[in-house]
Amino acid sequence: MLGLLVAGAVVGLAVLLVHATGWGLALGAAAVVAVLLALPPGFTTRVAFALGLALLLVQAVQQRPEGDFLVGSDLAGYGLLTLGLVVLVGAVVSVPRRRPATTAAEDSTL
Repeated sequence: MLGLLVAGAVVGLAVLLVHATGWGLALGAAAVVAVLLALPPGFTTRVAFALGLALLLVQAVQQRPEGDFLVGSDLAGYGLLTLGLVVLVGAVVSVPRRRPATTAAEDSTL
């Protein structure tokens, strides 16, 4: 789980560094979606990766001591933040539901 948190943060940093160009944001989004589809659904896999990415983006939108920001308030910046939100929501939604435990009596009626 910790490894996927770090991997999500590293991928998020890579997307953050190239998001200002149109191809960079598209390539970063494709890479994030490919990794999410490759990971099995679950809290310790997809959600951990998405949380690492989202936490890095939350940290990146904070104002720096110099007074500037790493993510600009332009279309690419909003696209990056939207990507982070969609990735996090998509990872949480894809977690499979737990089925209630069945007893032996319920199994015999099926």
